[in-house]
Amino acid sequence: MTLPQTILLLVLAAPPGPPAGSRAGAPVAAPADPSEAEVRRRVRALLGAIDTPVREQDFHALGPRGPAVLAAIASGSGEWPSWRSRAAWGLALLGGAEAERTLERLGSSASEPFAVRAAALEGLGRLLAPERLLQAVSPVLSGPGEARLRAVAAEVLSRRAPEAACQSVRAQLARESPEGRLMFHRAEAACGR
Repeated sequence: MTLPQTILLLVLAAPPGPPAGSRAGAPVAAPADPSEAEVRRRVRALLGAIDTPVREQDFHALGPRGPAVLAAIASGSGEWPSWRSRAAWGLALLGGAEAERTLERLGSSASEPFAVRAAALEGLGRLLAPERLLQAVSPVLSGPGEARLRAVAAEVLSRRAPEAACQSVRAQLARESPEGRLMFHRAEAACGR
């Protein structure tokens, strides 16, 4: 092969340059308002990611349609609980009225899987002001069901509303079985033994 043939082969094998009119090295921006189908595709890619960490800005990049798509997946009983809990986490990152309503409903529903309820409670801890958080999460803290869910509620309350919640956390801790008390160690530490 001659030198001109080698150069031609290298030029043809090189990746294409930037589109006409764009600067080399400039990041390609996502569409400002992606379609609902595009948002659904992106959400599914985020929720299914196993090798790549999902960052907060990845959820913000979904645009204004993101919360509705995430709420539908978080609420969808036909979805995997791991996807639903990730969608709940994404909702907590995005915030807004729809996120609050969805997370409150999921966190208080005894028919939801533990992972979904726990993610919803954690999300509420991120979104709600302490007074409102106390109203939303206290029924889970003192409710029936799994001690590990009550422990999540206790931890969320003790971290975000310690002044108002620690008395209730301590009272619930006293009602728990010895095995159940072990799950409350973070809330107990946050409230001070």
